[in-house]
Amino acid sequence: MDQQSVQVIVETLKEEGIDLAVTLPEEPTFSLTEAMRQDPYFQAVTVAGEGNGLAFCAGAALGGRRVVFVTGVAGLLVGSWALSQMGMVYGPPILILASYRGDFGDHSGIPGSQLLMFKQVAEPLLGALRVPYRVVSQKATLKRMIQEGSFACQDYSHPIVLLLSGEVLW
Repeated sequence: MDQQSVQVIVETLKEEGIDLAVTLPEEPTFSLTEAMRQDPYFQAVTVAGEGNGLAFCAGAALGGRRVVFVTGVAGLLVGSWALSQMGMVYGPPILILASYRGDFGDHSGIPGSQLLMFKQVAEPLLGALRVPYRVVSQKATLKRMIQEGSFACQDYSHPIVLLLSGEVLW
């Protein structure tokens, strides 16, 4: 992720009052998670597991914190059980930013069959879990998508996923 995308995300999260950043570090979003760790505005928490991160976010959000979870699409898939339980049962307003490995244009070097699996599974799984999501691939729409995702998670009292792809991520 380049510096322009990082700057737009960080500034927009601040404008939205999101000050708790829970991260599961991975390569495509490393520059973003590092920027949030370095910024005194954010309370940044690094977790070791996807389910733990989502559960931490849920508890914080239900306690009144504005929170973002930054992970990769693989982490989102691994955390799907926690996501399904919290979304349908408890309704915590969590904004989730996930790097969308496997979307068209991914030149990450991961073997094509694995990338295809991410593409074939991620969006249908989010749909099956009834988790609203958007693919954000244009820098021109990044700020607006974060604003809309932040509003929607608060309005719906439900996790919202923004799958970061294209020029936003690569």
